[in-house]
Formats: sequence, C-alpha cells, structure tokens
Amino acid sequence: MRKTKRKPLTVGQMLQIEFMKPYGLTNQQLADAMGVHRNTVSNIVNGGILTAPNAIKLACALGNTPEFWLNIQHAVDLWETRNSYESESKSVHPLELFPA
Repeated sequence: MRKTKRKPLTVGQMLQIEFMKPYGLTNQQLADAMGVHRNTVSNIVNGGILTAPNAIKLACALGNTPEFWLNIQHAVDLWETRNSYESESKSVHPLELFPA
C-alpha cells in the first residue's frame, strides 16, 4: 500500500485555486449557480465534506464532472483514514485466498 506524507488538496482548496480566485467567484455567486445556500459553499470551501448531490450541483455549475470532485474528496478521506488508523491496521492479517 502506497502511503504519502502530504495531504492531498481538499475540494475547497481546489475550488479556490482553480476556479474561484481565477474567475473572481464569491461563495454567494457559486451558491446561486448551484442552487444551494451560501453556507453550503462556505462549508465546502473551508474543508467540509462534499456530498454526492452537491458534487453533481458543483459539476453542473462549473462545467466538469461529479466524479472529478468526488475523486478529490475520496483521496482526502482515504489519506485521513490511513493516517489516523495506521496502528490499528497493523493488527489486521491478510487471508491466504490463493495459497502458493
């Protein structure tokens, strides 16, 4: 299992770096385009978890795919879990499903 030391960019960081700052978008403008409350966008921008329904709305608003956003969220979730539960995973032993 490959382990990276550096946490991947969050959805919020990607939003800010690649979309909001370059295009001068505010939380309110993005929220209006997505059809959600401004607090929803603020939560995502500030590192909150992106749900599948909001990924669909975000993708529609920005012209990309929900998979793009959910893959970013998944990478962050997996990184955080691997780094939080590393000691617990040491007690897990793989099954020998295909003995040599």
